[in-house]
Amino acid sequence: MIKNCEEFYEAILNNLTGGLVSVDIKGNVVYMNPMAYKILHIDTSKKILDAPYAKSFEDFQALSEVIKETIDTGKTVRRAEISIMHANVPLIIGYSTLMIKNSKNIYLGIAVIFQDISFVSATKK
Repeated sequence: MIKNCEEFYEAILNNLTGGLVSVDIKGNVVYMNPMAYKILHIDTSKKILDAPYAKSFEDFQALSEVIKETIDTGKTVRRAEISIMHANVPLIIGYSTLMIKNSKNIYLGIAVIFQDISFVSATKK
């Protein structure tokens, strides 16, 4: 039996093979899993958490726009792609968005789940 559910849930998020970023209703980054840092090539020492998403992802305008649109409209995306730049190399990111609500159906924020699909997209050409 699992004694600490919070630790268990955090371990699940930390071991996802894709990136996950969550933002609260005020627009502050609440969580970013290790794979999100890796995919976006962000140093883990950079101040991301508790900062406004627009500042945290100022180098990733397309990701900021996805977050803004999801917060502003409440519309989610099942599967879409954006292009982001890393060291002058475009990366193709496949993503989905979701609304985060608690057990009382109260809106808490949004999340973006994503993967680097640059290699997959390149092989389709």
